[in-house]
Amino acid sequence: MSEEVLYLFNTYDIRSSANACKTLVGLSGVDISTWEKFVGHESEYRYTDDLVEEVIKRFGHLPRTYLDFNFVYFHVTTSANECEAIKKYGILDLKQAYLCVESELRVFLDRHGIIINIEDALLTYKGKAFDISYNAGNCPRTGTQEYLCWSIGRKFYYDFTTCGFLSVWERSPYGGQVHCRPEILWDIDNLLRLKLSEEWEQSHFPYEIVAQVNGFDIVFDGDDDQSDKDKVLMYLTMAYDTAFGEPFEHILLMKNGIQISPDRIIEIKPLTCWR
Repeated sequence: MSEEVLYLFNTYDIRSSANACKTLVGLSGVDISTWEKFVGHESEYRYTDDLVEEVIKRFGHLPRTYLDFNFVYFHVTTSANECEAIKKYGILDLKQAYLCVESELRVFLDRHGIIINIEDALLTYKGKAFDISYNAGNCPRTGTQEYLCWSIGRKFYYDFTTCGFLSVWERSPYGGQVHCRPEILWDIDNLLRLKLSEEWEQSHFPYEIVAQVNGFDIVFDGDDDQSDKDKVLMYLTMAYDTAFGEPFEHILLMKNGIQISPDRIIEIKPLTCWR
């Protein structure tokens, strides 16, 4: 695959400063030379988004809603076979990745005799069943077996959606260490006292899956009670900060049940940051 991002008027891509410049120009209608005249004057405004709003009011137009944006982002994963299952099935959330018998996670867990019944919330290993049901309001005491089971359940029944990055700070890896192994393996290791994470990391390599998703399919990264205008300004300010500064970590989270089909994948390539 080769990366071909078509910068239409609604493309939102801030993976690099250069891409953020294209995004800022494309979405606001303000040419880059005009934006450059305001760089360095941020202190004259209460907030940077006030600067962005003024420039757009004077020289361009403000998009009606971010829901129309075509977000280009990248998902970080690890693979031992160049992401064959992702090429075939797309980027799946944790539940669907386990239910897909060809996914690397499912094959790996099957090989180690770990069976997860998603419907009944049970994890079985060596004949012993563990209740991994999840109740957000009933967190067991840290360090107990109940807590370790609850942590696994949290991944499968609460924090299971697909996510990625609009941009990253290349010198500092994401705290979940997703470029080393699936986060769920760390939770399973803690419960079963195994070293699945180490084994996975030794045999798998990090990959960057560049994809695109519509604004309707993402979770807004902020106060959802804000006006449509303020939501748009937040994303445009992120683009401004990235265009004229250094890319920083911005996570993109999908809504529950959203899978990224293969036709929405732009490119799959080895991950080069955080190494």
